[in-house]
Amino acid sequence: MNIAADIYRYPVDADSDSAAANVLRFVGKGRKVLEIGAGPGSVAKAMVDLNGCKVSAVEIDQRCVSILRTFCETVWRCDLNSTGWMKNIPARAFDNVVIADVLEHLVDPWKTLKIASTLIKKTGSVVVSMQNTSHAAVLACLMDNDFKYQDWGLLDRTHIRFFSIKNMQTLFEDAGLAVLDHAFIQKHPSETELANIWSELPGETKAFLESVDYANVYQVVVKAVPKDRATRRRPSHSLLEQPAQSQSDLRYVAFYLPQFHPIAENDAWWGKGFTEWTNVTKAKPLFPEHYQPHLPAELGFYDLRMGEVRREQISLARGHGIDAFCFHYYWFNGHRLLERPILDFLADKEADFDFCLCWANENWTRKWDGSDHEILIEQTYTPENDIAFIDSLLPFFRDRRYVRINGAPVLVVYRSRHLPDARATTAAWRDHCRKAGIGEIYLVAALTHGNEEFENQGFDAGVEFPPHNTWGTNGARPRNLAHEVGATVPLQGSVYAYEECAQSFIERDYSRRKVYRCVVPSWDNTARLGARAHIMHGSSPSRYEEWLHAASSKTIADRVPAERLVFINAWNEWAEGCHLEPDLVHGRAHLEATARAKAATARDASVQPPWSRRSREQKVPLELHRLQSHHTETRELRELLKRTMDEKAELFRIIQKCEHELERLRPIESSTIWRASAPIREILSQNPDLINRIIKEIMGSNILR
Repeated sequence: MNIAADIYRYPVDADSDSAAANVLRFVGKGRKVLEIGAGPGSVAKAMVDLNGCKVSAVEIDQRCVSILRTFCETVWRCDLNSTGWMKNIPARAFDNVVIADVLEHLVDPWKTLKIASTLIKKTGSVVVSMQNTSHAAVLACLMDNDFKYQDWGLLDRTHIRFFSIKNMQTLFEDAGLAVLDHAFIQKHPSETELANIWSELPGETKAFLESVDYANVYQVVVKAVPKDRATRRRPSHSLLEQPAQSQSDLRYVAFYLPQFHPIAENDAWWGKGFTEWTNVTKAKPLFPEHYQPHLPAELGFYDLRMGEVRREQISLARGHGIDAFCFHYYWFNGHRLLERPILDFLADKEADFDFCLCWANENWTRKWDGSDHEILIEQTYTPENDIAFIDSLLPFFRDRRYVRINGAPVLVVYRSRHLPDARATTAAWRDHCRKAGIGEIYLVAALTHGNEEFENQGFDAGVEFPPHNTWGTNGARPRNLAHEVGATVPLQGSVYAYEECAQSFIERDYSRRKVYRCVVPSWDNTARLGARAHIMHGSSPSRYEEWLHAASSKTIADRVPAERLVFINAWNEWAEGCHLEPDLVHGRAHLEATARAKAATARDASVQPPWSRRSREQKVPLELHRLQSHHTETRELRELLKRTMDEKAELFRIIQKCEHELERLRPIESSTIWRASAPIREILSQNPDLINRIIKEIMGSNILR
């Protein structure tokens, strides 16, 4: 039989977004702490080792007490369900009292929480973590008629109390405590201990359960103080005031180029001080109405080494519906290029914005000046490099801001076909991440350079990358307009109509394939290639908005809620003429179009089953909801059929009556008077006013008297 000292022992990663990591954050450094129900000391030891705290503990299990005494100041062996357990513990002696996933095990958690508030100093706080019983995985168990008790987790077999978010709020209020801070720890049902039950549910049922408020909140960590200590400087709030960030909402992820600062390698290859701006400013229009150069507006010719730029970009992006950046990550056999903006972002905890990485795994060449075959830095692939590469990503994967799908960090690979043995490489990556404590990872192959494959390469999904793989509506390449635009120099590249390209992507059916849609606001790499450029001509903010809205709507229809990502290429590819950042011609128009497309998609989705979020009054089990809907539709169909039959019978009676009247009129039609009056009737039919005058004359004369 498993015992507490084994079941509740686990490592604590202070940089993660776990409940234990948030307990450490709320406690702080160098504090005097009492942990109630400390178990074998997983959290207590982390507070000692990582936060430099002096920790005392209360615990009943003798083996756990022995472990705790190896690193705690004082350990009291007490039964928290007995009266007077706190009599030997000094009052008002601790900066923090920690109760981590313990209240669910107690007969009277309300009383225990009140006692905890008497043990903290005047400036102290109570830090509590609790599990949310209204998590979608628990609801799935209820729908499966199987309350699946486990040794640990949401349905720990030793739990005797169960709390949802409302109950937690009431618990603190009844204990006389005010919530100063809290963290919702989210886990998708597929990454919980109840994943097997979740996996058996139909897709629509999963979507419904995830539409419930706080459906993915696994645990809640709360920092609370006595109500009279909450002040204007330390205001309290309710757990219900701010809903958990949905893991099911549509998310826009914009690709982000970090080449806006000088590096030694670019200095050597392209000249001192080279950045992306160097090419941008050299671009010239190649034909009438050709928009070049693309020049920045409010952000100016920024340098990504400046933190102020990062914060302005985040503010602009968040304010217009962008949820995350996908940074291009340049890693060559252990050597990184352009990594500073990404590392600065990772280190800047005030940069509260989600992100993920796209490995740009292709050789760097002199393609920009026509020397495609002159390699500047080469990408090589070996089993050792496979591990070294994925190991370099672990600090990013551990960051709480990293984009996840079903709890797994998302990694995009730009040239998946360049991997000599993609299945072996992806398997090695997954194994390394599991051993490192990351768990599962979510691998996405960019569909570039003609590659349409990902399933057989060991990837979980693909992502469009326009203008790559642009095909016309008939399956062929769209018509090249290079000889029709009146170019001032011979064009060696291509000019395609933006609308035709957009339509070709919109019409693709991904309902049976896990491919994420991607939209490009415009494309024109004249700044890099000159007359060899590839151009999407005729783009505009409104046409981009239409494409983005269509891609978003199809994503809502095709993807389950946790997988609703739409990518945008790009946030700041200025030398390729595709950027959401404001420029001198359009200003913020593309950003505003992004926000409108997202809002319009949300409005559309709110009235479209089966994914729509139900009101509280409508939250009934999905199968019952379906049966009721089918019953209503059947009844309405029968009523409509009856009305149709009645109307058909009435129409038949009218036709019969008309035919009878026609039979009566046939003798008149063959009479001499009728034939002789034909000219008069022709004149009258063309002069309705004459008919009216004749009728008035007749009515006013003695003819009818």
